[in-house]
Amino acid sequence: MKSLLFLLILALPAHSAVIYSGVQDIAIPTGYTGIYINLDNGATSSSVITGWDINPFFGGAGVANSTAFQPARLASGNLDPMLRLNLGDVVGATLTYSSGFGGSGDPVAHLGAAANQFQVGSEAYMGFRFTTDASAGPFYGWIRVAFTNNTSGGVIKDWAYDDTGSAITIESVPEPSRALLLGLGLTGFLLRRKRNHAGL
Repeated sequence: MKSLLFLLILALPAHSAVIYSGVQDIAIPTGYTGIYINLDNGATSSSVITGWDINPFFGGAGVANSTAFQPARLASGNLDPMLRLNLGDVVGATLTYSSGFGGSGDPVAHLGAAANQFQVGSEAYMGFRFTTDASAGPFYGWIRVAFTNNTSGGVIKDWAYDDTGSAITIESVPEPSRALLLGLGLTGFLLRRKRNHAGL
């Protein structure tokens, strides 16, 4: 039995594919300071932190990005407006990204009523390409946001990325990876077997 379990574990892929943050509900402050967020470990701070990826401020009317994190944009300049995405959209190499440190340029260019703009107070998705703190990647992912124009209510809801480098489809809650499901199934099987042997 143990050798069969070992062979099953060896057959598992090395990566979990989709990494999901879980619901975070990180409030975006009004004012210039904003909130620095590290997507690798979920760390946040009102001042610069090691490995920060994104810094939304003014309720989301302003967004700064590190060199490791590139939001999908309407054009390739590092101050061009960020592109609003929706459920079912695919984030991958076909979208447009810039390089280097960047920001939202005109603080409200990404806000508005157009289909590719973030509507104030409404949930939408930002696609991104990023490299982890350990320099792995680039990986593609999405962040669910609600931006305001420097009023309260701006929030970073959650995020996900595919750590294999593949494109990712935006889902409200990402499906667990095959490895996770298999691991949970094996755990349940072993617990049930242990109880049966213990006479429970």
